[in-house]
Amino acid sequence: MLPDWISNKLDVHLLETDRLLELAQAQTPPGARVLDAGSGEGQYRRYFEHTRYTGVDLAVGDAQWDYSGLDTQADLSRLPFADGSFDAAVCFQVLEHVNEPAAVICEIGRVLRPGSRFYLSAPMAWHQHQKPHDFFRYTSYGFAHLLEKAGLRVVEMRPWGGYFWFLSYNFQMMHDRLFPRGDNDLAYALKLPLILPVYLVFFILLPLLLFYLDRLDKVKDHTLGWACIAEKLPTDEHGPTPV
Repeated sequence: MLPDWISNKLDVHLLETDRLLELAQAQTPPGARVLDAGSGEGQYRRYFEHTRYTGVDLAVGDAQWDYSGLDTQADLSRLPFADGSFDAAVCFQVLEHVNEPAAVICEIGRVLRPGSRFYLSAPMAWHQHQKPHDFFRYTSYGFAHLLEKAGLRVVEMRPWGGYFWFLSYNFQMMHDRLFPRGDNDLAYALKLPLILPVYLVFFILLPLLLFYLDRLDKVKDHTLGWACIAEKLPTDEHGPTPV
């Protein structure tokens, strides 16, 4: 319901993912074979209409999602593809939901051809979601360690904002925590005179201010998560892929 110039600054966790998607779209040539690992409902398919896109998911994360558009239903730690089958891979906000992330990254690395790129993101500070399929959070160093162990070189690692974006995200949950929706719509409607001012202040006004204040945080160690580009090394540069 809000104009884009506002909503883009409120959905701070999506800004770096959108940037990463646009990079992946621009850097992936027409006709390339792209793996979307953990594709869910296929919301990123539209970025890769110029490629041979394959969406893969285990289809257990969210009971409300429609998984009918999947190209392949499979466990990401046991992909049904030959070595070097793909020219690029994307994996956004998925690795926190797999119980063996090292195995998943190794498997994605296995099906990538040498020199191809892997675009991925994952949270570092986030609430539990898609329960019970929520297992891990990642620092940039942990992220890099898993990638390097799988024979992938980190090309770029960017934080999802800094301390002020972190505050913004948590403030946006204020109205929901103070006034949980519940099953009684009438009771919720009667609380609207209290809910709307809290919503205005903590969901819109403060987050907009914090969006601009985030440039003051030069370190950005207190971030919501990480967006990363990695590249598969030739086999002779890293030896056999770890099991």
